[in-house]
Amino acid sequence: MKKVLVTGGGGLVGSSIERLSKYYDYDFIFSSRKDGDLCVERDVKNLLFKYKPNYVIHTAAKVGGIAGNLAAQADYFYQNLLMNAYMIHHSAVNNVEKLFAFTSVCVFPDGKEMEESNMHTGPPFEANFAYAHAKRMVDVQIRAYKDQYKVNNYCSIIPGNIFGENDLFDLASGHVIPSLIHKMYKAKHEGEDFVVWGDGSAIREFLYVDDISRIILELLGEEDVPERLLISGETQYSIKEIAETLKEVAEYPREVIYDTSKPKGQASRKSNLTLLRSLFPDFEFTNLKDSLAKSYLWFENNYPNVRL
Repeated sequence: MKKVLVTGGGGLVGSSIERLSKYYDYDFIFSSRKDGDLCVERDVKNLLFKYKPNYVIHTAAKVGGIAGNLAAQADYFYQNLLMNAYMIHHSAVNNVEKLFAFTSVCVFPDGKEMEESNMHTGPPFEANFAYAHAKRMVDVQIRAYKDQYKVNNYCSIIPGNIFGENDLFDLASGHVIPSLIHKMYKAKHEGEDFVVWGDGSAIREFLYVDDISRIILELLGEEDVPERLLISGETQYSIKEIAETLKEVAEYPREVIYDTSKPKGQASRKSNLTLLRSLFPDFEFTNLKDSLAKSYLWFENNYPNVRL
């Protein structure tokens, strides 16, 4: 049986893969911070030597939303650069057959369609520049290692705006949906206003975490995997639609307040999922209302024992 090492096992994607792993015939190992610091080369080397995996799903990262990126550009660059560089290098020298390394849609140039071949064709959105360039280096390193080490099944996974159970629900620096879920909980249970940054017009394609986990788990069984793969939701939603749907599933009785003094991010981000659909033509994404309901109810049932 093939061994699969999943980094970031305690995080959003890692914990989702663990929930779904019982349906797949692999020997899964889920590593977390207790197994070592992935920014320390010795720890990465020891992790791969200890488990000797055939495949690696590298989900671990330092992540955050607009506020987090603006406040700590250097931390986002440095930590992501190190953990990705060490994981790709030591996977290659330890003969890992397949590697799926997570990047981000932040890698794409501002104002261009999100499609695999567009990754390096212009500068990324300024607010995310450091994180975006660190994540672009995953793609650069994989290309270099394919050339030198002949690792032909190493793939740069470019995920959309993922959300779901066990997300990072940090109000100050989290991504949009987990931050809104936390805000909604406080508004509902502590009598606060439900305040959304911006005017609600920014448009995104959101991706429920179990959907991307199912795709990655299916890719483990593919004989050949692409060098890059964009995985995102197929439907665009405004932040206002997200907020109003969240209000509905949480049964919040008051109106949503939009704070137009705060940044709203990029206005529109459209994905071209031609490659994904060529691999999985019949894949069905979870609908927005159901996935938001699952995520909010999970937070409500587990608070305060959630990642903040």
